[in-house]
Amino acid sequence: MEEEGNCGRFGCYEFVFPITIQFPDETTSEVDDYAGLRTAIADWREANPEAEDRPTLAFPLDVMDEEGAIITVEDRAGLIELRRACRRDFFQRKRAKRAKHRGERCFKPVYPLTLDLPDGGTITAENPRSLKLQLRAWRSENPGSEERPTLAFPIDVEYQDGTIVNVASAEEMTALKEDCAAAEED
Repeated sequence: MEEEGNCGRFGCYEFVFPITIQFPDETTSEVDDYAGLRTAIADWREANPEAEDRPTLAFPLDVMDEEGAIITVEDRAGLIELRRACRRDFFQRKRAKRAKHRGERCFKPVYPLTLDLPDGGTITAENPRSLKLQLRAWRSENPGSEERPTLAFPIDVEYQDGTIVNVASAEEMTALKEDCAAAEED
């Protein structure tokens, strides 16, 4: 699912959690992070060993680009467009490294997060669920908006080792993401 949209550690985008996955038997599961995504799929496969079809992402969903813009993906075609627009070549990474770190992020945002809205307003989210709900509410109130909400910098991010770093701009966020990808290639 990460590869499908170039999302996650090796891609250009991050899922805005929680996201919902739909299983071939029409059941769904809402997950709060990449580890939860991996666990939900593994649990379903264990309970349904005869199933041949794969789980899919439920739409709409939100992703965040490297500069902090929130992008709403309405359907699979929109996800494919994102993948094509990604300048980082997710699929050319060494499979072993990708498999080793699938479901991990180099860093994650520290909540609360504030987003700047195109109309000059802001929203503040205390957790991923709050962010998702507020983004959905904003989209339903602004269906024709071509502009997207963006992260209000500075923000803090937490690395896997617990270190917290302050990120002052979209450019710094992009550099952090690129540093994470480069570290995995070494």
